Amino acid sequence: MAALNRPTKATYAIHENITVDTTDNEDHSFCGIMFPIKCKDILPVNHIVMNSLSVRGRLGPLTVWVTNDPDPQPPETNAASRQMMDHQATNSGGGDTLTTAAGSVARQQTRRNTARAGNPQNGEIIMSKKHWTKIYEKTHPPSFRKYAELDLSSNPIILKPGQVRAIYIHSTLPGDEAIVYDNKQKEKTHDDGFITILPGRAHVSERPFGTRPIWGWGNPWRDNREFVGRVSYGAVYKLWNPKKHLSFGDNFQGLTRSLFMCQRRWESPLSRLPDDCIFYILNMCRWDWANDTVENLRINKKRTAKRLKQQQEAEEQNAEESNDVSAVEALECSLAVADQDQTMESNEENENWDDDEEEEDDYAEDSDDPEWMEEDDEDSTEAAVFHYRDYDSDDSDEANEERLRMQELRSVSLGRLFPQLHILQALVRLNETDVMEINNSDETA
Repeated sequence: MAALNRPTKATYAIHENITVDTTDNEDHSFCGIMFPIKCKDILPVNHIVMNSLSVRGRLGPLTVWVTNDPDPQPPETNAASRQMMDHQATNSGGGDTLTTAAGSVARQQTRRNTARAGNPQNGEIIMSKKHWTKIYEKTHPPSFRKYAELDLSSNPIILKPGQVRAIYIHSTLPGDEAIVYDNKQKEKTHDDGFITILPGRAHVSERPFGTRPIWGWGNPWRDNREFVGRVSYGAVYKLWNPKKHLSFGDNFQGLTRSLFMCQRRWESPLSRLPDDCIFYILNMCRWDWANDTVENLRINKKRTAKRLKQQQEAEEQNAEESNDVSAVEALECSLAVADQDQTMESNEENENWDDDEEEEDDYAEDSDDPEWMEEDDEDSTEAAVFHYRDYDSDDSDEANEERLRMQELRSVSLGRLFPQLHILQALVRLNETDVMEINNSDETA
């Protein structure tokens, strides 16, 4: 019976616990720090459980906030699983190809809608309280040298593969020594096989999500800041199932094929086992028991993404060709309907002219009533939006390295040109001074 009801994720809590320490230069300290964190979708991870954070400073009354879950769907429906289903549907036949094309169009529309809503997955984080959830609140004593742990085990942060969520740690302690953070040193504060911590922004207001700094004027947010502290999280892996086969590495897939090839041979002892028993055995095997590595899975993911992109481009090209003929027919029909509507509107225009004037008079009389002009004052001010670039979402590692190299070259070039510009400005001022002196001497003479 257990072989027929195979779980898709671990029934126990965590496969592996990881503790991450970020760099600590003690550049700044103030009221709060916000930073995005991403769960990678390279490994067959079902989700990441973040159970504690650690910070240092004068601390005081601390609160921890996290952005609302932008993807409330179960972890099984993440991007890697959708790619796998698209791959299987495309290889199965023509009818399934149409289904895959429709699914691609629906996902594109979903991405556009979430981009308008400020989804963190698209590189935007809205700094408004209604988009965040408070998960921790406690007063801590000062801890300038050692990290103070913020235990989130009662309300942990869940990250699904490919998902980006932001964490905001704030203290209401008066002054500018509450939480230590650093200047932005690199494009990624931390990067490993499971998560990526990106630079964020600091907060200089004593009120959570406050719009006024402690000195009473100016911008309360400081960009290009990095989190200083410790992050402890656990990884819950996916368990093998036929639908998740492509989420595992090449070695594991080869192991699966070998087992079934042996089972199909009558002289093999495995031939006595039914398919469900083989499924159950593979379901209990961890992803790295076949010597798969993170780098191998990364290469496999790039290869799969490239193949899916080529298939998607071919589907879009076929769809555009098929829509050309229907577009012409639809245009002809719309023109005919437009002509008919225009004729009917011209006949009714004179009859409705008097009624329109009466409605305008009534509207002018009702406009003195202020009730329809009232608006909700909550969040009346425009919420600050933090933009970041997710370097793993749409570019390969080679493209990322090339972009970073070009940015370094530009910064070096600007550093060399900066003193030259100052010299040129000084020369221009000297020339202007000389001209003014000559003009004054001529006027005196």
